[in-house]
Amino acid sequence: MVAAALDARLRHHLLAKPNLFTEASASASVASFQRPVLCLFDRNLDLSVGIQHDWSYRPLVHDVLGLKLNKLKMPADKSGPAKAYDLDDSDAFWVANSWSPFPRVAEEIESQLAKYKQDVDEVNQRTGGNKDGIEFDGTDLIGNTQHLMNAVNSLPELTERKKMIDKHTNIATALLGHIKERSLDGYCDCGNDMLTKGTVDRSTLLGLLRGKGTKADKLRLAVTYLLCFETPELEQVEAALRESEVDMSAFQYVKRIKSLNTQFSASSSSSATRSNIVDWAEKLYGQSISAVTAGVKNLLSSGRQLALTRTVEALMEGKPNPEVDNYLLFDPRAPRSGSGGQFKGPFREAIVFMIGGGNYIEYRSLMELAECSQPPSSKHVIYGATEIVNGVEFIEQLAELGQKAGLGLGGGNNPPLQ
Repeated sequence: MVAAALDARLRHHLLAKPNLFTEASASASVASFQRPVLCLFDRNLDLSVGIQHDWSYRPLVHDVLGLKLNKLKMPADKSGPAKAYDLDDSDAFWVANSWSPFPRVAEEIESQLAKYKQDVDEVNQRTGGNKDGIEFDGTDLIGNTQHLMNAVNSLPELTERKKMIDKHTNIATALLGHIKERSLDGYCDCGNDMLTKGTVDRSTLLGLLRGKGTKADKLRLAVTYLLCFETPELEQVEAALRESEVDMSAFQYVKRIKSLNTQFSASSSSSATRSNIVDWAEKLYGQSISAVTAGVKNLLSSGRQLALTRTVEALMEGKPNPEVDNYLLFDPRAPRSGSGGQFKGPFREAIVFMIGGGNYIEYRSLMELAECSQPPSSKHVIYGATEIVNGVEFIEQLAELGQKAGLGLGGGNNPPLQ
């Protein structure tokens, strides 16, 4: 629907002369100019990536500490008052380490701190200052003029480094507290095994569902298990969720959608069953079954390359591919032909937009696609979404859908986050 509306708007705009496109073409080299491909997706393409626990620094800060619009607000605690940090491209440490696994980030913070202390000691020694102190405030600067000037010149840089180290030390400390309190390393390991290896240790799974972690943590892990296996054993999993008084709406919603997809695939010979499913979908969602279960076969990302990344890569290649043959193609410059024709690829640039919640895990996966392109820098990908949500926010959206579908709480009246 969005693609058709956009196609109509662009076609209408092209009737005007001049228009934005003729102006852009005139200002760009004709030989080098190539139109990008705009890829519009619905969140149903891949649910699992929206709820998984990730071990990388940036997704972890977003998920656990609530990073929003590149700003992080840290509540007051025993160590001090509330703090607010900017985490963007102006933060060199964030740029260099935000996609690293958390343990590696902690090691890098220690390394940066050790290097800072070494540099402060060196300045103090050269200027005859306090050789035992590790803080550098410029009050003990003595010595010859050259050393004094060098030390003064280095003071702003050392001060900024100390601020950066303190900031990420505070963030890492807060993360570590949540990791220990909620056993997040266990959730990450178990979820990763299911998502990338297709295996699960049921005793570990049930131990996590009955042990540490928020209700949202347990619900996310249970839904991941539901998505990962065609015939999961759900009795003990559901019992463990009920023991923890978890709102079951999101779990029952995904369970119902998965069941519907299976029935829909098997009901081609039964028009009555097919009709019942269609009626159910249209009654609850006001849209067709194809919209409700679109891409349900991709609910789970297979392997380490996400469903979204695989699809974008195929669309950018512009070659016949079973994975994208059912996608509607629109070209505002071409004559109207319903679903459009086969695009002539490859495309160097893609604009990817997720209608529904996007997340940092998908963003990183698409950036890796561009970075690994051959020859280097031959692909450029822009990622956008109606909103960027973390795992807690997304599981709450699924719970809301489950409640609208009349699937009930099933385990207490508390929202998943509590």
